Amino acid sequence: MVSHSHFAKVFFAFMAMLIVPLSGLSIDIYVPSLPAVGQYFHVSKSLVQLSITTYMIGLGMIQLFAGSFSDSFGRKKPFLISMVIFLIATFFIPASNTIYQLLFLRFIQGAALGAMVAPMRSVIPDLFEGDDYHKMMTYMVMAWSIGPIIAPAIGGYLQHYFGWKANFYFLGSYSAVGFLLILFFLPETSTHRHRFHLGDIFQRNLTILSNRMYIRNVIMNGLLYSILILFSTVGPFLIQTVLHYSAIQFGHIALLIGLAWFLGTMTNRFLIAAPQDQKIKFSLSAMLIISLSMVFAAIAHPMNLFIIALPVFLLAWCAGFLFPTYVSQAISLFPTMTGSANSLFGAVAFSIAGLGSALGALLKSGTQLPLALTFVVLVTLCIGMQFVRCRQAAY
Repeated sequence: MVSHSHFAKVFFAFMAMLIVPLSGLSIDIYVPSLPAVGQYFHVSKSLVQLSITTYMIGLGMIQLFAGSFSDSFGRKKPFLISMVIFLIATFFIPASNTIYQLLFLRFIQGAALGAMVAPMRSVIPDLFEGDDYHKMMTYMVMAWSIGPIIAPAIGGYLQHYFGWKANFYFLGSYSAVGFLLILFFLPETSTHRHRFHLGDIFQRNLTILSNRMYIRNVIMNGLLYSILILFSTVGPFLIQTVLHYSAIQFGHIALLIGLAWFLGTMTNRFLIAAPQDQKIKFSLSAMLIISLSMVFAAIAHPMNLFIIALPVFLLAWCAGFLFPTYVSQAISLFPTMTGSANSLFGAVAFSIAGLGSALGALLKSGTQLPLALTFVVLVTLCIGMQFVRCRQAAY
């Protein structure tokens, strides 16, 4: 554990938390512009939606190695190099001449972001342990939740007044500030270094992935995060194209969904002492009822904003409540390999969410019924995972 004063540790954690929201910010600030991007490049909505999928694939794939880089070379240097690549890709995206150039740059952007977020997530277990660690991990997830809260509203206004390119100029400017803060003020926090060797990396990853609790937690969070990603992929076309609301109005709705996730993490923080199994069972049961209600409402009533937004709001609250529990449980299993554990967690969870976004590109956007049915499937899978966990614990 790194030796610093408590105030210094909190300050270093704060800087890391400024970076972590970028993974969600880079999706949600752009979401209100999806219909406009399709019109700009004269392509189908499915092709535009793939710009979220390629970003998620890059974000997930690179984290298979990002944590190992972080465990071998520290937190700071891998972050700084990755941030430079991220800034270049972000500022080049508005200059794209075709949708395929944009898709490629989004992949590079996601990969660079994955490589820089993984070491920043590891700063928390570097600095804290015990109850302080679990509290700070909850704050870390809360910080990550800020992206989905504020980004859609910012993106909606930027789209309305300046067009889709302004989103990436804003994103690049914010990232540049974070780069400078880390460059000048964050010391190296890693004290456990591992030799960078592909055989060693494979062995560490195999050790981590052999842990059943870790795997269950990763899959659960991938499914939970898919709820947000599916709404981000399908929601703009349902609300803006079908229901004819503006980008600003969609941004406000998406802001409320992000706020629900944040409130879920806050609820988790206040109920941190409550029995975990009871919290999990209650939340998953509520999510199943909510998703089934969304299906029934889609069948019984004409589509409107209320029967789309309210169920997604409640689902996001429950998912945000569960997410920090699974993260802190998984990473705490490997205190000397936090970089690798963090990166593998992100790689698998974001890859699952990336598949969710690809599925969203295939869903019809004329009604909310396909989206509601997909939510039912995701929640049912989560309940199945929890059932297996309980049975294994009983033995």
